[in-house]
Amino acid sequence: MHIDTSEMEDNSALFVSKPSGNKKTVKKPSKSGNSNNSPSSSPKTCTWCKKDNPGKSEGHTWNECFRLQKMNKEKKEKEEKEKAEEANITSEDQNVRNKSFYFDTACTSHMTPYAGRLLNCSVCGRFVKSSSQKSMEIVGKGEVVMDCVLRDGSVSSFCVRGVLHVPDLAHLLISWRKLREKGYTEFGEGDYISMNKGTKVVFEAVFDGNLFKIPEISQSAHITYDFWHQALGHLALSTMDKSLQLYSDADIPVRPRHYICSSCVKSKLTRFPRTSTSKKDRKQLDLVHSDVSGPFPILSYGNSLY
Repeated sequence: MHIDTSEMEDNSALFVSKPSGNKKTVKKPSKSGNSNNSPSSSPKTCTWCKKDNPGKSEGHTWNECFRLQKMNKEKKEKEEKEKAEEANITSEDQNVRNKSFYFDTACTSHMTPYAGRLLNCSVCGRFVKSSSQKSMEIVGKGEVVMDCVLRDGSVSSFCVRGVLHVPDLAHLLISWRKLREKGYTEFGEGDYISMNKGTKVVFEAVFDGNLFKIPEISQSAHITYDFWHQALGHLALSTMDKSLQLYSDADIPVRPRHYICSSCVKSKLTRFPRTSTSKKDRKQLDLVHSDVSGPFPILSYGNSLY
């Protein structure tokens, strides 16, 4: 019997080889013909457009999608714009806060050109004249809280009421006339003017060459040494000095000369135990230590008062 093997070409032939070892391997030759006849790959599909833009997802992938790139670009620009506006508002508020009040003996009212310094502001429609007879509009009235830095490094909080909002004003002014009506007293010494309420120093103004400026702490970290000493849990002064040397860029001021923390002094007070003695005062004119009190109103059992 003759078997025709002309149709059994390499595509259907099996070659069995026996390499070294007991395990047999079967190899199947590659298909003959051109490899370009393989079926084409699946079309590109954008998963983002498939969800958000139906019907426009064919022909590209999500990382090639110009719609997605455009949306991300607009979103990023919007976030950057919001951050810039927020930073601008913060810087403007900081600049307003850093503007100092000036102590004026001629002005008739407390005034400020910045509405950001006012609390409990109300509308007030009047006019005020400057020293050059310029008429300026008053648009509001409110209160101002001042944290004034005194010469000894302490901070005095002071609330000023009836402050007028005058946008055209050049400086923030505290009126001596208004304070005098409230019972405040003024004391001048050299380049300093102290404003007192009874025995308490409310604020101090220092002469800057033109006017008497009232120093205030700002919202930044440049506050007094005493503030940082308390904020750090009454840290030892020597430790604070070493920290300033290690971190020279820290916003902590240098320790004032002869600085003393009264709370630290009181907390570190110690009392030595009393030593016992065998000496007794028995002779006349000897010094006798005793606790004297009375007479007590209650009679003893012997009807005596002690």
